[in-house]
Amino acid sequence: MEHGTIEVVGARTNNLRDVSVSIPKGRLVAFTGVSGSGKTSLVIDTLHNEAQLRYLDGLSPFVRQYITQRNRPKVDRVLGLGPTLAVDQRRLNRNPRSTVATITGIDGHLGLLYSRLPAIGAQPAAERQDGPLTTAHFDRATPEGGCADCHGAGGRWWAQEDLIITRPELPLFAGASPWYAKWRSGEHLFIPSLAEKRGVDLGRPWRSLPEEFRHQVLYGTGDEKIEATVDVPNKNETARMTYTSSQPLRGALAEVERLFVNAQTPTAKQRYLPYLRKRPCGGCGGSGFGRVAGSVRLGGVTYPELVEVAVREVRAWAERVAQDLDAGRRAVGEPLLRDLGRRLGLLDRLGLAHLQLSRSAATLSGGELQRTRLAAQLGTELSGIIFVLDEPGNGLHPADKAQLLDIALELRAAGNTVLIVEHDPELIARADWVIDIGPGAGRLGGAVVVSGTPAEAAAEPESLTGRYLAGAGPRLRRTRRPAGDGADWVELHGLRAHNVTAELVRLPAGRLSCLTGVSGSGKSSLLSALATGAAAALAGTASDAVRAVTGLDGFGWVAVVDQEPLGRTPRSNPATYSKAFDIVRRLFAETDTARGRGVDASWFSFNTPGGGRCESCTGYGRKLVDMHFLPDVWVVCDACEGRRYRPEALEIHYQGLAIDQVLELTVAEAVRLFAEPGQLAEILGALHQVGLGYLRLGQSATELSGGEAQRLKLAAAIQRGAASRKAGLVVLDEPVSGLHPSDVQRVVDALDALLDSGNTVVVAEHDIPVAAAADWVIDLGPGAGPDGGAVLAAGPPDTVAAADTPTAGFLRRYTAGLPLLPAPSSTHR
Repeated sequence: MEHGTIEVVGARTNNLRDVSVSIPKGRLVAFTGVSGSGKTSLVIDTLHNEAQLRYLDGLSPFVRQYITQRNRPKVDRVLGLGPTLAVDQRRLNRNPRSTVATITGIDGHLGLLYSRLPAIGAQPAAERQDGPLTTAHFDRATPEGGCADCHGAGGRWWAQEDLIITRPELPLFAGASPWYAKWRSGEHLFIPSLAEKRGVDLGRPWRSLPEEFRHQVLYGTGDEKIEATVDVPNKNETARMTYTSSQPLRGALAEVERLFVNAQTPTAKQRYLPYLRKRPCGGCGGSGFGRVAGSVRLGGVTYPELVEVAVREVRAWAERVAQDLDAGRRAVGEPLLRDLGRRLGLLDRLGLAHLQLSRSAATLSGGELQRTRLAAQLGTELSGIIFVLDEPGNGLHPADKAQLLDIALELRAAGNTVLIVEHDPELIARADWVIDIGPGAGRLGGAVVVSGTPAEAAAEPESLTGRYLAGAGPRLRRTRRPAGDGADWVELHGLRAHNVTAELVRLPAGRLSCLTGVSGSGKSSLLSALATGAAAALAGTASDAVRAVTGLDGFGWVAVVDQEPLGRTPRSNPATYSKAFDIVRRLFAETDTARGRGVDASWFSFNTPGGGRCESCTGYGRKLVDMHFLPDVWVVCDACEGRRYRPEALEIHYQGLAIDQVLELTVAEAVRLFAEPGQLAEILGALHQVGLGYLRLGQSATELSGGEAQRLKLAAAIQRGAASRKAGLVVLDEPVSGLHPSDVQRVVDALDALLDSGNTVVVAEHDIPVAAAADWVIDLGPGAGPDGGAVLAAGPPDTVAAADTPTAGFLRRYTAGLPLLPAPSSTHR
């Protein structure tokens, strides 16, 4: 290899087993293997982290103290490693203030253009300002650029009476209000006392209660104090406590707003959004920008107006501005516009031309967010860089994958090395070199199965990926459940969600439905509207996304199985999330040794102080060491040696294992060990069923990929579906994203398990084999953004395959056994 190689010697990060491998530089190299085999451990956790640490080593100690510490990968040597840029799917930023513009750096380019070239296409507006324009004037997060009234928020969330009282014909605590249907606030206990004081019968319909009482429930009692006394059970005890308080009532509206403002996480805030509506700020019209940004025009458009239009329209605007540059402004404007055009072009090529620059990261699908970050990293003219792309094909329609491949090849042609972690056999086949890690997952993986050309990988009998490269991999199997005339239907009426508009969308109950369409066609929007609309209908509340949802007779619950992280602390893990650890702790508490010492199940929790956990590290197994002028470092706890528990707890054994050894078991090992009790065996079986047999029970949730988190939630949904007396609606956004083809079958089998329990499953998916195996397909499009959102075809896969849509063509190719991507060109080698 004339470009040289990257030499990895003795890599032992995570499950890697002393891996030594040569990686050709200046090439497109695909790292493959089954899910959990160690691909990401080698590429991201070893190569990229090592490159980042080498860069940090060159900084001064003063600077390094402000940079988050990374753990040094376990590897003997890495030779020939240069600077890297990576897009890691495990670190997706969904901060509500993050937008397409901020993620890609386009906001900085536009801020410079608007502050330096304010007179093009309009009368100079800078003359009306108190001082020179800066980029801060076009950043709503700054005092200079934000609206003086709403401080850049664009408006305020207000609680609404009609969202709190949804069925006034019913009693308050018997269906009139979803807010009072559950204990959501301490004010709940004061309502009966207020009713008694006013002589009001809470068993009567809400609308028939005295107006003064209804007003005080919603708007508070002012200065008047209401006294309430209530008996509550003491946690983990048989005794009860009496709680008495006297205070004025804020009222439900003010209480909802208070709790929403004080909620610390997006998930916590989500609990209160069903009772709130956002009112645009009158000062800025909802844009969040201040007076300056709203008055300066460039190319005839203000900054707030520009960020609200689609990327394709911003490209056209940039071309107009470039044409209008005079000689005096060309030196400043041309470099900025050229770089801006390159970034906008990448968004377009990656299927994101439909997005507005102001679109919040929190509203993007997983695939859209991944590709937005990808565009940010690839929008450079650097050479000699190692680009690390973690599953770049995730969330891409087959029509968009050819563009991704071309971009990767252009980076290679510019003198860069491109390392991709990928499962898609068609993308892998276009690489120059393939390094297959395996042969299995977890402890059964972590070794190099083959390192060679795609043809050599296809010929390797030990490589499961090679079988798919050779076209010999098994095709997806599933027995369809036809949605005939006698089927029940879930119907969405008056659907209005982002770009999706439809008067009626029908999905067969008790069946697997698949939403298809190009990226941005509205799949995720329809899926979200279905979930929120159905949940609202079951709760008797209204939904902004859909006028009504019918056909839910017999349904009792809705589960959204997404790729959001499970938790943000090392304590959260598969065992705690699945509730398997609750049962394990009870098993340990029932041993003779534990009974003899008088300890219960809570004593074995590493979240409970004063129990059996190690208090030196408070159950983490690691401690954060303050390095003063160096970044803080996580080190193994010297008191418990990373085992989380005190010696007294580790002396108690169940089936020959201490409790920390149980946490070190993989799911597959635990399945074999715990045939009893039945509830624990069912939980572990569900985890194994969705393809997570390689995960350790105690593996930190912060180490899990989005796909692994999603499959943990799928396992929980399977358990709920089997245990619930009522049917459920389970919605999944790209459930096989990030999975090896051999693992896709496992997930589809898991979906069938949900259907076998009488539930309804709806997925949004780009994977053509999954769409072809569904009972019902709804194809959206024809394009993305404003050009999408319409139902183009609906019916069994064969019916949709006969339609004239982008997805239909790929369904026909798959059915005929043809490749989904065009044949590789000789110039790709």
